[in-house]
Amino acid sequence: MSLRSGVTCLLKALLAFSFCVTCVYSQSYASPGLKIRMTEQAFKTCIDKMVMDRVFVTENQIQLPDETDSAKTPLGTVFYNITDIQVTGFVKPVYNVAITAGRLDLTLLNTSFTIHGNWNYDYRQLNFSDSGSVNISVAVYSLNVSIVAALDPPTARPSLKVDHCSNIIGKVTLALNGGASWFHYLFLAGTFLESVGRKAQAKICGFAKSFFETETSVLAALYPLQRDVGDDGLVIDLRPVDVPKFDDGYVEFLLNGTVFDKDDPQKFPMQAGPFPEDDEPSNQDPVSILVSEYVLSSYAYAIFGRRSLQQHSITRSSLPAPMDSFLNTTCSDETFCMGKVSPQISAQFPNADLELTVIIHPPPVIVILPGFQMAATASVGVRARLPDTSLVTVFDVRLNVTSSASVSFDNGGEGGGKRRGLRVDVTRLLTDVTLVANSTVGEIPTKVLSEAFDSLTEQYLMPKLKAATKNGFQVPLPESIELKNPALSVLNNRLFITTDIEAL
Repeated sequence: MSLRSGVTCLLKALLAFSFCVTCVYSQSYASPGLKIRMTEQAFKTCIDKMVMDRVFVTENQIQLPDETDSAKTPLGTVFYNITDIQVTGFVKPVYNVAITAGRLDLTLLNTSFTIHGNWNYDYRQLNFSDSGSVNISVAVYSLNVSIVAALDPPTARPSLKVDHCSNIIGKVTLALNGGASWFHYLFLAGTFLESVGRKAQAKICGFAKSFFETETSVLAALYPLQRDVGDDGLVIDLRPVDVPKFDDGYVEFLLNGTVFDKDDPQKFPMQAGPFPEDDEPSNQDPVSILVSEYVLSSYAYAIFGRRSLQQHSITRSSLPAPMDSFLNTTCSDETFCMGKVSPQISAQFPNADLELTVIIHPPPVIVILPGFQMAATASVGVRARLPDTSLVTVFDVRLNVTSSASVSFDNGGEGGGKRRGLRVDVTRLLTDVTLVANSTVGEIPTKVLSEAFDSLTEQYLMPKLKAATKNGFQVPLPESIELKNPALSVLNNRLFITTDIEAL
C-alpha cells in the first residue's frame, strides 16, 4: 500500500520551506551586492503562513496513482488493487526548525493523513473475490529530515540533498465498505494494518530522498530570478552567488543585487566589492540585510541610462520661471544672466540666447559614508542662438556633479504594502568645472563657471533627480511578509537594515 500522497504533502512543505527566500542559482559573481541573514525563528515565521498553511489546505483531495499489492492473512494471501485513490484529509503537524553548521534539520510531529479509494481483492487459493471501498488513516508520530544545499553543475540550479532521515509511524486505522466488508475485515484488518505500517516505515524516507533529489528544480523554477524594486520598470537580480550558508542558528544568502531596467538591460560596468571580513550581522536581529554601494550604484546607472536623464537639451523655454533669463547673453540690472557671469560672452554675442547640450557620462557612482553621495561627470556644449537664428559655438566644458542625499526606510504604513523600502531625498547638488575647451570668447575662470552651473543644476537638474528617485528602492521581499520595526544604519560603503518579520 503506497503512502505517496501523505508523504508528498510533507515533502512539498519541506521543499518550499527550503526555498523560502530564494534559491535560484546561476553563474557565479565575484562578490555579492546583498547579504541577507535570517535566524531560525524568522525563517520559521517566513514559512509558517506562506507554506505550511497553504500546503495542508490545497493538498487535500490530491489524486494518486492506482496501487497493486498483496498481504498474508489467516485465510491465505490476498491480492488487491486500490483505484481512484485520494488524500481526503491532512492534519497540520507541529514542526521545529534547527539550523546548524552546514545543515538544516526539520522535525514534524503528530501529523496524520487519511486516504480513500475503491478496492477489489482476490483470494486465489480459495477462488474468492470481492470489491468495495477503503478508508485508511495513518498517524505519523515524527519525521526527521536533515537537509544540505548543493549546486547542480549541469544546470547551475539548486539541489537539496537529504543527508539523514528517520520516521516513526503510529496507529494505522482501516475501514472497509461495500461487499462482504464486515466479514473480510475480521480476517484482514490485523495483518493488513501491520503490512501498511511496515511499508510506511520503510518507504517514507526513501521517498523523501527521491523527492528532494529529483523535484528540487520544479519548485525552484517557481521563484523569480528578478523582482521589481519600484513602479518604473527597474528590477533587481536575486541570483545567489553561492550556496546558502547554514550555520549555528541562522541561514545566510549572498545575492547578486544588480539593479537594471528590464526594458533596456544594459550591463553595469562594475563589479561588487567584498563585504568587510568582520562585517557580520548580529544574530540578535531576526532579519539583517546588508546593501552594498554596488547595488545602489547599479540603481543610479539604470536610472541615468535612460535618455531622459542621460542627455538634456536646455533652452530658455525649458527653465523654470525664476531662471528664465539665465541663458540670456544680455540682461538688465535687475536680472541675472550668463552675460553677467562672463562679460566677454555678452560682448561677442549680444542679445542672444544660449542653448546647452548636457550629456551625463555613466556610470554615476554612489558613495556611502556617514552621509550619502552620488558622483558623476558631464560634458556641456554651450551654443549661442543669434538673432538671425543661426547657432554658433561658445565653449565646451567638462564638469563633475556631486549630489548629497538623505536616506531613510519607509515601511509603507500599516500592513507593509508595496511602497516599503529605501527613500532617497536629494538635498544638494554641486558642480566643479574641470575643463573649458573650444572657447570662442577667450579664457573664462572655471570657478566662475562652477558657480553659474551650481545655480543651473539647483533649479533645473534637482527637480528631475528628485522625480527620478521619488519611488525609492523597494525591498525585494514577498508581499505576504510584513516588516516589523525596521531600522536603518548608514555605515561606510554599505547600508545595514535590521527588522523583525510577520507573516500576513
